[in-house]
Amino acid sequence: MERFTGNLNRFSILFIISKMRYKNYLVILLFLCSCSSAKMVKTTLYFGQSRPDGSFIAENEWTTFKENQISRVFPEGCTIINAKGNWRDPETKKIISEPTYMVIYFYKKSSQKSKQIDSLRNLYKRIFIQQSVLRTDNKVKAEF
Repeated sequence: MERFTGNLNRFSILFIISKMRYKNYLVILLFLCSCSSAKMVKTTLYFGQSRPDGSFIAENEWTTFKENQISRVFPEGCTIINAKGNWRDPETKKIISEPTYMVIYFYKKSSQKSKQIDSLRNLYKRIFIQQSVLRTDNKVKAEF
């Protein structure tokens, strides 16, 4: 058995090459484990897709906003999940169900980044006539 350990961008790599055979294949195992983790903020934004008149934001409108605005604020990348949300309209008191995009972003705590995220929320509300864009922030320990 041969072993190699080394550093690669804060990660430790351990190769184990075994002479064991499984159905005539050489078994090669690769273990990748993080050497460090960091305290970060996980922000989740909820972008509703319905408009006050009952119509929906078109897929090309969302794609343009995502590519031009979200990617600018989150240049390192983010996770986007297609979801369905419910909320109570404060004026009509009715439960509204609508398609929603959840955008999840991890970053080191920064007041500048927080302001950029709020600006992104306000821009979306203004462009697409939304009452709100929900934002949740959680302190997390993250490893990449």
